[in-house]
Amino acid sequence: MEPVEPKVFQHERVYIQADRGILEVFRRSNVIGPYRYPPAWVTVRAEACRGGRTRLYFGIAEDLGEPVYGSVPGSGPVFFRHEITTADEPLYRAFFTELAHLADRPIAS
Repeated sequence: MEPVEPKVFQHERVYIQADRGILEVFRRSNVIGPYRYPPAWVTVRAEACRGGRTRLYFGIAEDLGEPVYGSVPGSGPVFFRHEITTADEPLYRAFFTELAHLADRPIAS
């Protein structure tokens, strides 16, 4: 069996990697990080903001049946917030849709 390549997403100042059962989120800033969680526990909520911006809330799912990515807040705590242009939101949605399939988790439509 060949080793599975890590799933990597990089956009602007954020680098996200899923490798060997761990999702890591890094951000080039002075904020403490990185954040490491099993993909099966992660939720990401996208919230439209003014001025063509979208705020992403990365959190922990209390119920593992919650969608990985969507617009409805998850029930668990938020560990990371990140603001992007609304035009870039589909890039994040595509990455987390793939991650949801790999982690056998739903994704909101």
